[in-house]
Amino acid sequence: MLARVAAEFYWLGRYVERIEHTARLLRFQLDRLADRPADELTLGWQAVYRILGQPPVGKTASGDDAETVVMPDAYTLAGGLVEERANPDSLLSCWEHGRENGQRVRAQLPLPVWTCLNQGYLWIRDCDFSAAWSEAPAALVNEAIDRLRLFAGVVDAAMPRDEAWRFLELGRFIERVQHQSVLLASWVEFSREEHAANALSWADLLRVCGAYEVYCRRHSTNVDRTEALNLLTRDPELPRSLRFAVHRIEDLLTGIDPVGARYPLAPPHRMALRLTAAVEMGNNGGSDETDAGGFFRSLEDESRTLHHLTMAAYVTHSPPQGLAK
Repeated sequence: MLARVAAEFYWLGRYVERIEHTARLLRFQLDRLADRPADELTLGWQAVYRILGQPPVGKTASGDDAETVVMPDAYTLAGGLVEERANPDSLLSCWEHGRENGQRVRAQLPLPVWTCLNQGYLWIRDCDFSAAWSEAPAALVNEAIDRLRLFAGVVDAAMPRDEAWRFLELGRFIERVQHQSVLLASWVEFSREEHAANALSWADLLRVCGAYEVYCRRHSTNVDRTEALNLLTRDPELPRSLRFAVHRIEDLLTGIDPVGARYPLAPPHRMALRLTAAVEMGNNGGSDETDAGGFFRSLEDESRTLHHLTMAAYVTHSPPQGLAK
């Protein structure tokens, strides 16, 4: 496969995953608008924007004026993450970039995959955000998630398991490891702040990751911090756990470059193994929240390094710099 074609599929996968990440965070926040106090909603927006690496959100009014300020602010803040083209994490921006990637490799995409991708972009481009908000704030985000699930299902059913599919999936899972690491690190950091202890609950974190029902079946409805972090870090069966994602990355790299998976390992394979070992054997904090935050931040750094090594090895073909010690 040509390097430029591999890059298009890789970035298509990354943008699709990024859309879902933003949509999940938005759904978490918008579902809380009706029954949470203003202070908790303000803190929730601060968390969403920090997790996405956006400028921090200032505090809204407090006291009698708090409720009247939060709803207009929520409309503006949600709109920036839905329809703002200048925002690199907005649904519209990511969908537009992903569609451009797909358009450039249109000849290699099965028709149902391209149709689903294109229809999703046209829908988000033409949607009236203010009208959707007036009907139900979370409805548009829920439909976006449903469309992403449809796209994933069409990819699974229609694409052959060739290099194009592998690079698309590799982009998805490298993006997932990076975003999940930031999400877990940010949640731990917010939990250390005195005013955040009750507002950002561990049950909310599980809901964002689609893991709350799994946790309740395996443990109880009373969510324990350590058990929640262990589930989202090391569970081999949970799709949004770090362990699930890093093992998928290993398998995909082996399919792309079987020779690189044998000794001496190619730099991306070596970095993927290091990341897997860190997830399986590292300390995700236990009762020490400082250690937990540092652990997840280190995983974020290593996932970025994996991205750069992957691009250098299979796209830009620049000489690898080796792994940082």
